[in-house]
Formats: sequence, structure tokens, C-alpha cells
Amino acid sequence: EASTTSSSMQSSSTMKSQQQILVLVAATALLAATTAAYSSAVKPNALQRLRLRMGGGKKLREEVVSRYFDGVQKQSREQIVSCFDPAGTKIRDVCGVSNSERTATPDQLGDRCMEFLAAHPDVLVKFHLPPTCLHGKSRWVWANWYEEGTWSGESQGIAPQGTPLDVEGQTRFLVNDDLKIERMVVTRTFSDWEKESQNQAKK
Repeated sequence: EASTTSSSMQSSSTMKSQQQILVLVAATALLAATTAAYSSAVKPNALQRLRLRMGGGKKLREEVVSRYFDGVQKQSREQIVSCFDPAGTKIRDVCGVSNSERTATPDQLGDRCMEFLAAHPDVLVKFHLPPTCLHGKSRWVWANWYEEGTWSGESQGIAPQGTPLDVEGQTRFLVNDDLKIERMVVTRTFSDWEKESQNQAKK
């Protein structure tokens, strides 16, 4: 009887181990699928394009903005650039020195992101509100984000000062029917590195 009980316990333990392995494999597969979806630029097919033109496809627009933030987190210039309209993206930085609208190419936006990331290589991107498309037929996607880290890297010839990165903001992204970001309206705070960069630009 003792032998039977021991065998039963071993069998139960083996089953639990197998279940844990299956859960781990499933979670890994899901993570890989999600990462792959964010890493590659999306081209809408004919049906999706029709839905987008009719004001639908909100999840598709949200995924574009999520892919942009994911590219920032992974420090992937290629992924960041792929999210923007090749014809240029119009940007209004409400809190900037000049809040007038300007147009930037995908490469310019990618370069600027990488300069910021070089200064803050340990940056973590987090959300108060993740990318969310507005109701109705709106093409605007909102995100209320914040970033944490340290000014620990040199960028634009500015030496690091080791101060904490603690910035936040709210950005509206206009995602067109080709699933590219064509306009951004940003309200945000600035990092110490950005402030120093602006000061040096004025000299």
C-alpha cells in the first residue's frame, strides 16, 4: 500500500511538472508572436483597407502606435521608422519652445529617438493609458505614457550627469488608412538631457 501511495504521488508530481512546462511553452509562444507582430510593419490588405476607409479598424491603428512604443523600448531604429508616413509626419509639440506644427521625415524621427535613447540607455516605457483609438470613426489614437531611467549615456556630445529620467506626456497620433502615423500632437515634460540640449542649441 505504501508503494502504491508513493507511485501515485510521483505520478501526480510528474503531471504537474508537465503542465507547468506546457504553460511555459504557451506563454513563450504568445510572447514571440506578440513581439513579431510589433516588430514588422503592417500593410493593410484590401478588406482591412476598406474597413479603415469606412472608419473601422481601430485595433489596427492602435497596433501601429503600440509598435512605435515597442520600438522605443527595444531601441530599434528600423522599427520606429517603419511606423511613420514616408511623406513625412506633422508634429506639434505643445510644450516646446515653438508649438507651431512642423514636418519631420521618418529618418529624422528615428534619429531623434536614438539620440534620446543614447542618453538614456536604460529607459523603461510605461503607460497610464495604453494606445487607445477614439470612439466613432476617428483615426486618432491617444496614449498617456511615462518613461523612467537614468541619464547615463553621452549623446550629441553632452556628457551624462547621472540624473534620473522621469518624464511623462500625452500624445495624439493620427494613423492614416495605410497604417502610418501622419500627425502627432504632444504634451509632455522634458528630461534633463533635453533641457541641456536646448540650452546648447541657443548658444
